[in-house]
Amino acid sequence: MRIVIAAGGSGGHLFPAQQLAEMLKRKGECEVLFAGYKLSHSPFFVRESIPFVEIPASPLNRLWFPFVWLRGLWKGLRVLRRFQPDVVVGFGSYHVFPLLTAARVLGKKIVLFEANCVLGRVNRLFASSAASVASQFPIQGCTLVPLLPWISHDEKWDPSAARRAYQLDPELPTFLVFGGSQGAKFLNEQIPEALARFPGRKQVIHFTGKEEQAVRSAYERLQIPAFVRSFEPQIAKAYAAADCAICRAGAATVSDLIRHQMPALLIPFPAATEDHQRKNGEYLVSRGGARLLAQSGASLDAIVLELEALLAEREAKKLSLQKIDLHNMNRSDFVDLVVQHGSVQ
Repeated sequence: MRIVIAAGGSGGHLFPAQQLAEMLKRKGECEVLFAGYKLSHSPFFVRESIPFVEIPASPLNRLWFPFVWLRGLWKGLRVLRRFQPDVVVGFGSYHVFPLLTAARVLGKKIVLFEANCVLGRVNRLFASSAASVASQFPIQGCTLVPLLPWISHDEKWDPSAARRAYQLDPELPTFLVFGGSQGAKFLNEQIPEALARFPGRKQVIHFTGKEEQAVRSAYERLQIPAFVRSFEPQIAKAYAAADCAICRAGAATVSDLIRHQMPALLIPFPAATEDHQRKNGEYLVSRGGARLLAQSGASLDAIVLELEALLAEREAKKLSLQKIDLHNMNRSDFVDLVVQHGSVQ
């Protein structure tokens, strides 16, 4: 069976797409090709292990969109005619719009995956012609499938060992801080200062994106023990080491918080497309698994108050996250869904 996975953009799109590719490989007799925009430059895409092709694309609201879309459509048609997939699996975002258009033109079966709590614009445009639309959070009209984590999440870590691996005190309360691929700057600037006001001893694991040295200097100046790095490929180790997280509310993040039962203070990225991070955060808050603070109201004092409440509610929130994860086990298998559609002629 031949399967094209159409994905690109942020980790929220690429992480579950790559997880699907790995699961299909384990199933056997599946030839997988990735196709999308800017895959060769993405820090979230493992280029060495997955065959891929680049398809030109552009945000739908740009003046030059029609011209780039035509180029992408032309290349997408060539790729699909040459590869002859049994099914095309789309993971949303403008990065795959031309390829999904090509799949529709050629009458290829399309299966869509929505990582967020609301269908994105591209998935909405193709939902009516798709053979199936799957989602990891409840969305009307979609098939619920298990959370799709990043591949490295299979590794298990003991909390004390994980903290020692980060050169931190095995017994000290530990905050995990990260801002995702687009929203790190605000957290990099605010959280060290907020934690300096937080009472009691503490330590921090902070993944910064591009501002590693500036954040490390801030913690040194504030005399807060901290492990600071731009990015963590073994994110399961970080979740094991932490007592709670301070982070954005992207799809991959919310999925990970559930899977690792990590209570969190969510500060949604306000510039996220169609405000989807706020909606993701509200879903997790409604299930009792997190606290949410809008960036517009995230003063240093407000962050401290929220963190105090989060730690007081930590055990209750862990139980709530465990309940969400248990419900996750009773869902339709996404790999079986893709293979089923690819097998039916």
